[in-house]
Amino acid sequence: MQIWYEYLSESYPRFWVYRIEKWKKIQQFYLHEDLSQILEKSQDYKSEKNVFLLDESRFSFFRFDIYLDCPEWFSIQHLHEITEEKINYIEKEQWSVWSFLSTYIDSVFVNWEEKHHVIWESWTIFFRLYIMYIWHKSLNQFDSVYWNVRSNQNIKILPQSFHTSLFLRNNLQRENFCLLYITETAAKIINIKNSFYEWVKTLNLGVSALKQMYKDNGIMQYWYKDISEIGNNAMAESLVVETLNFYSTLFFSWLDSEWYLWNDIFLISPIVKNWNFMEVFNKKYREYCDNYIIPFHSSDKLDLFWKEWEPEDMDTLIFLNREK
Repeated sequence: MQIWYEYLSESYPRFWVYRIEKWKKIQQFYLHEDLSQILEKSQDYKSEKNVFLLDESRFSFFRFDIYLDCPEWFSIQHLHEITEEKINYIEKEQWSVWSFLSTYIDSVFVNWEEKHHVIWESWTIFFRLYIMYIWHKSLNQFDSVYWNVRSNQNIKILPQSFHTSLFLRNNLQRENFCLLYITETAAKIINIKNSFYEWVKTLNLGVSALKQMYKDNGIMQYWYKDISEIGNNAMAESLVVETLNFYSTLFFSWLDSEWYLWNDIFLISPIVKNWNFMEVFNKKYREYCDNYIIPFHSSDKLDLFWKEWEPEDMDTLIFLNREK
């Protein structure tokens, strides 16, 4: 199996590629190429399962709460009819740039008792139906390589944070939170409300911007050093704190202006290794609200598959755990 994990950037498009061999041997390598080139390369493995974890900006999400009285057994046909009705409702809004991709259901209750499945249940039924669309241009890229990709059993297309958001809901009992990704080139924040993708926004303020501030102040050698180690050099300590405060102020000014605050934020980024950053970042966030930035890069609920994972590998790691 190949997992193709996207870092979407117009100036520097790239994918991380994980090749999963038998016995869960995992090889990770990098391809600095855009989606069309990655799709061509994936043809080398077309007889195997290929999972594409794509940037959330390529998708649009809808959720419907379904409540019904069903004296007879609820069948696959019933589910198809409900789904088709909701898709027709969505597409009346002239979604010309979007294509239907997939559906899933969760939060199933039968006669007010939680269930794992809705098929062949009866009487009072409640479940949430999620319908996922993908940007038409992205789907066309897949179809140009894999004819009718939606019917190809070896191809799976998902938002990269999809299983991460489910993990936070199911294992940590979180239904309202933000996922914050700070990569080299940019930051992306995803608001999850009632376990549903409410919006996705991107800011051009990545790890490289903070590293450049360190370089400009001549303190790059302190990037991963604890503040106690830097304390022997008062000027360096002051510059580190000033630089982190300046970056954090820029960041939260943007979040505040867009009304993105007041949530717990789970940070998935290589920057969590810089503990000085985490301390200043949380302190600055608490100036706005009483919530926290949580460095989400490990959990005792996850199988690590005998590999040392980087913090930014979290989405892939959770996906692998879901596949077990």
